[in-house]
Amino acid sequence: MSEKTFATPIHLKLSSKRQTVVRTVWEALELLRQWPGRRGREYRAALQRCLDALDGLTSVNRASRCFTAAARESGLLLA
Repeated sequence: MSEKTFATPIHLKLSSKRQTVVRTVWEALELLRQWPGRRGREYRAALQRCLDALDGLTSVNRASRCFTAAARESGLLLA
């Protein structure tokens, strides 16, 4: 499987002591499977778009936008 890298890394605050940077669709998908935040509409969209991007059914850019929206919805996105 080839790396599907986001154009811009996504910085997240997972807890008061833990931050991470997501750079690829695969990293995003791995984090979504252990998601510490709210699993609302944006979460579900991000999960599906990341799976679709890995399968070549949608763009990496779209997966990145959906993942960012899920992180924002859950309050995990660092400014």
